[in-house]
Amino acid sequence: MKSGQSLTSELHTHPYQSAIGLGLLVLAVPLLWWVQQWAHLVVLNANGFVFFHTAIEVFAVVVAMLIFVTGYRAILSIRKSAVVLLGIMFLGVGLLDFLHLMSYVGMSDAISPNTPHKSIFFWLAARLLGAGALLLYVWLGVVAEVSTRRKRFALAVMLLVVGLLAAIGLLFPERVPALFVSGVGLTPLKIGLEWLVIAIHLTTIGVLWQRRQVLQRECVMALVFAAALSAVSELFFTMLGIIDKDAANAIGHAYKVAAYLYLFHATFNEAMQRPLQRLEVQHLREKLSLSAAPDGVLWVDSRGQILLANPAMEGLSGYTTQELVGQNVAIFLPEHLRARHAELMRNHFTTPHSRAMGLMDLKLTRRDGQMLPVDIALGHWEDEGTPYAIAYIRDLTERREFEESLKHQATHDELTGLPNRGLFRLKLDQTLARAERAGLHVAVLFIDLDFFKTINDSFGHSTGDALLVQAGGRMRSVLREHDTLARMGGDEFAVLLVDLSTPEEAIGVANKLLTSLKTAYFLKAQDVYSGASVGLAYYPDDARTSEALLSYADMAMYQAKANGRGAYAFYSKDMDQVAHDNMQLHTLLKEAMARNGLQLHYQPQVDIETGAIVGAEALLRWFDPVLGHISPAQFIPVAEATGLILPLSEWVLETACQQIAAWTQAGTPLRIAVNFSAQQFRQRNLPEQVRLVLARTGALAQWLDIEITESMAMTQPEQAHEQLEALVAMGCRLALDDFGTGYSSLAYLKVLPIHKLKIDKSFMDGIPEDASNVAISRAIIALAKSLGMTLIAEGVETDAQLGFLRQYGCETYQGWLFAKAMTAATLTERLCASTGAGLKCLKDGVQNVTKLPLTIGL
Repeated sequence: MKSGQSLTSELHTHPYQSAIGLGLLVLAVPLLWWVQQWAHLVVLNANGFVFFHTAIEVFAVVVAMLIFVTGYRAILSIRKSAVVLLGIMFLGVGLLDFLHLMSYVGMSDAISPNTPHKSIFFWLAARLLGAGALLLYVWLGVVAEVSTRRKRFALAVMLLVVGLLAAIGLLFPERVPALFVSGVGLTPLKIGLEWLVIAIHLTTIGVLWQRRQVLQRECVMALVFAAALSAVSELFFTMLGIIDKDAANAIGHAYKVAAYLYLFHATFNEAMQRPLQRLEVQHLREKLSLSAAPDGVLWVDSRGQILLANPAMEGLSGYTTQELVGQNVAIFLPEHLRARHAELMRNHFTTPHSRAMGLMDLKLTRRDGQMLPVDIALGHWEDEGTPYAIAYIRDLTERREFEESLKHQATHDELTGLPNRGLFRLKLDQTLARAERAGLHVAVLFIDLDFFKTINDSFGHSTGDALLVQAGGRMRSVLREHDTLARMGGDEFAVLLVDLSTPEEAIGVANKLLTSLKTAYFLKAQDVYSGASVGLAYYPDDARTSEALLSYADMAMYQAKANGRGAYAFYSKDMDQVAHDNMQLHTLLKEAMARNGLQLHYQPQVDIETGAIVGAEALLRWFDPVLGHISPAQFIPVAEATGLILPLSEWVLETACQQIAAWTQAGTPLRIAVNFSAQQFRQRNLPEQVRLVLARTGALAQWLDIEITESMAMTQPEQAHEQLEALVAMGCRLALDDFGTGYSSLAYLKVLPIHKLKIDKSFMDGIPEDASNVAISRAIIALAKSLGMTLIAEGVETDAQLGFLRQYGCETYQGWLFAKAMTAATLTERLCASTGAGLKCLKDGVQNVTKLPLTIGL
């Protein structure tokens, strides 16, 4: 890369040209003194002078035209407008010099008789235009683009100006004020105009000095010499004698041509040489980038022939780059797929289209015959009508292994290795669909270990974990291979029995499970007894959906516990009393909502490094005059089942936003996280609802975090993506709650606009002693960092857990270690105290939030 950098940073230096320019300027001093003293004595031969004048002016016209062509056709110049304008103006200079040449005494008359006055008119017009062009060129800033339309307009204007001057000088030269009088010499007007040209050139030199840093790569010295030599040339033309064919005239013409050459050198450098150098550097950079690219790159023609392969392809395919060039891309495919690939390739070149990474799961056949999982992005272009394709090939081996690991972690219990609740539900849904077609029976057994909490509390979590592992192994050993055993969470397990001829077959399995679990566990060098309670529900007798079957089996399990533990129970419709109780809870909840009996508490979210409160999660609390404090885990499912969740969710959002506005007004703005329910998230107009609430309350979207569970995001990923993108565009930030407790698609997760992942409390429990939870939490942290997301750990209750999070780079936590959820007033006191604000902060932070009525649209 050093060679490329040297090309771009090298200043334009030409020591020989600088020496010549300085020499000409130094030589001008004695020459000016000489012509001033002897001009009246040095009169050149008229015929010889005309020949000299014609030759040097033709040369000047040619150089001026070269400046025009070079500037007009400038490429990739960072000051394209300046160099283009200079070229157009020097077209005028060249044409005026040509008119000056043709009007010179001794040349054939051009329309009107040639006179010194007539030729000097064109001379001065060319000098003024050239001086102005050079000054404008060094004055203009960086304007890279100039449209063809503007170039042509400027060219037309220049030709029009030259045409007008030509008409005046050729047709009406007598109307121009006298510039030269035969026998007398130059007039004061002519000398004054020459000094004006000199002044313009000196101004140009001054501007060059001021802008030398900006123009340091634009041949500053060449431009200085062009302006200086032009000024010197004009000095000679202020000293003409009574006959214009003298030494001063000849030397002045020579200095003018020298100035033109220096200007052409500068123009060529900016318009042609430096852009070509930049193209060369760009080509070198592209080549180096291609060589350094970690992904394989192939350039392919329409026949599939490889034209170029970068070094990374050698590592991917096992072939060297030399071996790949000239081969057909079919060498990367098994023999039976090559004909199909050729057809697809022809279709691609017939209707070419780009393809991004992540759209296809492909395998590449290596030289050694191994199949390599790869992802391929395609691009295409045409060169002189010939189509080409470029393929970017990425090795997915590590990612596949990582995804499989995360997939296993997401679908299996880390402790026991058994399927988790999400995978069990998936298999149950699939089994029920198959059983419906085949007319078979299916049984779901819900198993809860007896006395597990007592054992866990008495002997410690490690003993409890060991018991769970052994219990899982025992149950797995008495089941058929195609039956499914899953850990549903805690000490709860579920069994899916498939292809049952009669429901009674499940009873034998239940008895085997109970027998295996009654045997003593040898833990901590002693026998520990647990046992289990089992609930059974059948398809199609009891229910036809997976949700109902699990619910009924759960009800039956609680009935088995109520019957004395260590037994099994069938689901019966008598258990619908539970549903009745839920309806009663629904009624109380509806009344509480109507009389504003609900309240939001806020659990602080704390920066792990600084200990500062950086946010809070809004948590719903309900105190019933009769039942007392009712857990959200008890009434939220009822609200979801009865439709109360939508007005309840709207009230939570409205109240939280009003509190955001109040804290912002108090000078203690705080980011508040609000949990969105699944039903709320499924509303198509959710973004509009959020926007209206923000506008109504005056809360800023930047302080609102929206929390959704991964199951909500993954159930309908396309709708989720649309909803989330709209919320992010509004300014809200998004957090994925309970990550890892369900099952998720990483392919969708990576494209969703999620800002934060929340590590579920279930993973924090037991850290750092529990190796399973440590591994899961580390995997989640690594995943979040790879996706550019921040992390919040929930349920942090010990210093050891906090130390673990700090060690592995988790940014934020919440939990009882810092504080339980608290009222807005209590949190306001903390916020105001931390900022040193006074009573106004407390007043604005609390009293500005009014009791919002809960409108129930039922």
